[in-house]
Amino acid sequence: MRSLFLLVVLPLASAFLSVKDSSSEKACVAEDGKMRVQFQNKLAGICEDMCKEVGAYPQCAQCPGFVAPDSTPGVMTWDELLEHMDNLVEWGQGEIKGWHSQAAKFLQTDSKSCVANDMTHRLAVQNKLAGICEDMCKEVGAYPQCAQCPGFVAPDSTPGVMTWDELLEHMDNLVEWGQGEIKGWHAQAAGFVQVKGTVATTETACVSMDLKSRVAFQNKLAGICEDMCKEVGAYPQCAQCPGFVAPDSTPGVMTWDELLEHMDNLVEWGQGEIKGWRSQAAKFIQTKEGSCLTNDLKHRATVQNRLAGICEDMCKEVGAYPQCAQCPGFVAPDSTPGVMTWDELLEHMDNLVEWGQGEIKGWHSQAAKFIQVKDNTAACTSEDMQHRVELQNKLAGICEDMCKEVGAYPQCAQCPGFVAPDSTPGVMTWDELLEHMDNLTTWGQGLIKDWHGQAAKFLQIKSHF
Repeated sequence: MRSLFLLVVLPLASAFLSVKDSSSEKACVAEDGKMRVQFQNKLAGICEDMCKEVGAYPQCAQCPGFVAPDSTPGVMTWDELLEHMDNLVEWGQGEIKGWHSQAAKFLQTDSKSCVANDMTHRLAVQNKLAGICEDMCKEVGAYPQCAQCPGFVAPDSTPGVMTWDELLEHMDNLVEWGQGEIKGWHAQAAGFVQVKGTVATTETACVSMDLKSRVAFQNKLAGICEDMCKEVGAYPQCAQCPGFVAPDSTPGVMTWDELLEHMDNLVEWGQGEIKGWRSQAAKFIQTKEGSCLTNDLKHRATVQNRLAGICEDMCKEVGAYPQCAQCPGFVAPDSTPGVMTWDELLEHMDNLVEWGQGEIKGWHSQAAKFIQVKDNTAACTSEDMQHRVELQNKLAGICEDMCKEVGAYPQCAQCPGFVAPDSTPGVMTWDELLEHMDNLTTWGQGLIKDWHGQAAKFLQIKSHF
C-alpha cells in the first residue's frame, strides 16, 4: 500500500514543483523587466539634463525618447505652410461633404430655394476664405499689400500724423459745421422774433444776440486754432491764435530776469514783514527795556532763520552748491557717499578700540561681581574662551565688511572663517561633472544592491519545494 501511495503521489509532486518553478521564473523575469524600465527612464531624464549642462542642447539625439524643439519658433516655414494648405483642402472637402449630406436630407423641388441655399453657402465660404487670406498675407510678410483679399481695408499709412489731404478734409468739415451752426442760429433768431416793442429795442436785442453768437464762435475757433497749430508742427509759434499764452522757454531753470524778479518779490515781502512787525510793536509797547530786547532778539532770529533757508535755495539755483559756506548754519554734504576714506577708516578703528576697552571694562566688572573663593580654574578658562570666541566672531564680520569696502573682495583669505564664493556660478566644470558621474555610479550600485536584496527575498519557491 505504501509503495502504491508513493507511486501515485510522486508524479503529482513533481508536476506541482515544475509548475511552481515556471511561475516563479516568470515572476522574476517580470520584476527584472520593471526594474530595467525604471532604470532606463531614470537614465533618460539624466541624459537630457547632462546634454544641457555640457552645452550640446538641442543636439541630444543619442538620448532615448528625445524630442527636438521647434527650430523656428513663431515663424511659419514653407513646409509648415504647405501642410497648412493641405489641412485647409481637407477641411474644405469635409465641409463640402457635410453640405452634400445636408442637401440630401433637405432636397427641395423649388429651384429658387436651392439657389438661395447655394448663395448662403457661397457667402459662408467666401467670408471664411477672406479671413484666411488676410492671415496668410501677414504670415508671408506681404502685409499691408493685400489688395487681392476680398473686403481688405488698408491701414493708415501715416498714423498720428495729419497729411495735407486730411487737413483739407478737416477744413471742409469745419466749413460744413460752421454753416450748420449759422443755420441753427437763424432758426433760433426766427423763433425769438418779437412783434411788440419799438424798433430800437428789437434792434438792440438782435445786436446783443449777434455779439453772443460771435463770441461763442470765436472761442470755438480759438481752441481749434491752437490744435491746428500743434498738428502742423508750428507750436509754440502760435501768436496769431487769439488768447494764446506761450509756454515757458526754460522749464525748470531760473533765468537772470526771473532771478531779479524773485529778488524784487523778496524785497517787497521783507518790507511787508517789517511793516507788520512795526504795527505789532506799536500795539504791544512795553515799558521794560529787557522785554524789548528779548522781542528784538526773537525777531532777529526769525529773520536770520528765514534768510538762512532762502540763502541755501539761492545757492542751489545759481549752481554754486555745495560751495555755500557763506550761508549761516550750512552743513556740507558727504564728498564721498558710499565710500570709506582713510580718515573715516582710522576713526572707525578708534571707535573699535574704544568699544573693545568698554567691553573689557564690562567683563572686569562682571568678574568682580562673581569672584569665587575656590580656585575653579576650569570655569574661568571656559568663560575666557567664550569671550575670546565672541570677540573673534565680532572681528571676523568686521574684517569681511572692511574687505568689501576697500574693494579687495573676494580676496579676503586673511579674515577668519572666510568662505570664498563659487568662481563659476551656474556653470558645471569638468571636476564637478566627474564628481556628478561618481555620484551616479554610487547611486546605481546602491540600486543594484537593493534589487539583489529584493530578488533574494522572492527567490524562496525552489528552496521550499
